[in-house]
Amino acid sequence: MPTYSHSQLSTYENCPQQYKLAYIDRIKIETEGIEAFMGTRVHEALEKLYRDLKVTKLNTLDELLTYYHQSWEKNWSETVQIIRKEYSAEDYRRLGERCLRDYYNRYFPFDQGKTLALEENIYFPLEEGYWIRGVIDRLTLSDHSVLEIHDYKTANRLPTRAEVDSDRQLAFYQMGVEGRWKDIREIRLIWHYLTFDLEIQSSRTPEELQRLRAETMELIRRIEADREFLPREGPLCDWCDFQGYCPKRKHLIFVENLPPNEYLREEGVTLVNRYVELKEKKRMMNEEMDAELAKIEEALFAYAQREGVDSIYGSDHVAKIKIEVKEKYPLKGDPNRKLLDELIKKAGKWMEVSDLNPWMLARVMERGSWPSSLVNRIKEFCSLEQSRSITIQKLKEID
Repeated sequence: MPTYSHSQLSTYENCPQQYKLAYIDRIKIETEGIEAFMGTRVHEALEKLYRDLKVTKLNTLDELLTYYHQSWEKNWSETVQIIRKEYSAEDYRRLGERCLRDYYNRYFPFDQGKTLALEENIYFPLEEGYWIRGVIDRLTLSDHSVLEIHDYKTANRLPTRAEVDSDRQLAFYQMGVEGRWKDIREIRLIWHYLTFDLEIQSSRTPEELQRLRAETMELIRRIEADREFLPREGPLCDWCDFQGYCPKRKHLIFVENLPPNEYLREEGVTLVNRYVELKEKKRMMNEEMDAELAKIEEALFAYAQREGVDSIYGSDHVAKIKIEVKEKYPLKGDPNRKLLDELIKKAGKWMEVSDLNPWMLARVMERGSWPSSLVNRIKEFCSLEQSRSITIQKLKEID
C-alpha cells in the first residue's frame, strides 16, 4: 500500500532526482550533515527532559546539557560532514547547547501541559489506497481539552507567517491524531524555532485540511506519473547526500577528491579550462576589433564630410556613406506627446496624421498645406536626430 511522508514529498518538490535516488533506488548514504547531527542531539535531549518528567524527575539544566554533550561524543564520527567550512564542529555543538539553554529557561518548570506522547508515530489514510506516516516530537494536553502538537526546529531560517499557516508537516500530524482522544475541542500546531528562541502557533480548519488532502493527492499522482525525475539545482544542493550520483554534481564531487596534481590533469577539468580560455581570448579579440572598427567608421564619416563625397573607394570595395538629419517627434509615453496630441486635435488636423504617426506628421508638414503658425508650434516639439550608416559593396557588384 503506497505510503508517503512529509519529508518524502518535500524531497520530490525540492529535487525529483534526489527523490528517485532516496526513495526508489534506495541508495544508502553513510555520511550525515552537521546540521542534521546537531538537530538530532537536541531532539534527544528534549525527549529525555519530557520523558523523565513523566516519572516526576525534573532534570536540572546542567544535567540536560551533560546528557547532550555525552550524546554528541558518543555519536560523533568522521562521517559527519561540515559544508560551511567557516564553522567548526565545536561551533555547531555550542549552537545546540544554546538552543537547549534558551528552551530550558523559557519553559521551566515545564508545567504548560500534560505530555501525552513523545516521538509518536502516526499512520493514517489520506485517500483510499494511500497512507501518510510521520513522527510527532511531542503531544501535550492543555486545559483538559486542547491538544498541542509540538515540533522542534534547529534551522537557521525563520519562516514567514504565510509559510507557517500553510505548513504541511504539522497539518498531517493533526490529521493523524484527530479522534484519538475524547472531548478535544481544539488542536494547536506549535513550532519551536530553537535557534531564535521563538515559539510560533497556528491551526487548521476542516476545510483547510480537506484542501491539503486534495493538494497532496495531486502531488502524489505527479510523482507516480514521473518517468524522468530530472535533477533540479538549488541552494540546498551543497547539503544533498546524493551529489556523487547526480549528473549535475557528480563530476564536482569526483574532482574535489583528487590530489592537486591529478586534478589539473583530469580530462573534464582540462577541457573546461581550455574552452573558457579560448572563449575569453575570442571575447577580447572581438572587443579590440570592435574598438578598431569604431575608430575607422568615425574616420570614414569625417573623410566623407571633409571631402564632400558619399562613396569612398578602396582596392576592391566601395564604402557607401549615408548621413541624414531627421526630425523626431515625441513617441507615446513621452510627457510632451500628450501636449502635441492636443495641439493637433484643436487645429482639426488629427485625421491627417493617422493617430499622430510621427512619420506621417513629418510627411504632411513637408507638403506645406498646414498653416505656418501651426507648423511652427509643432516644430517646438521636434528634435533633430542624426542617422549615419556605412554600406560596403564589392566593386564588381556595382552596375
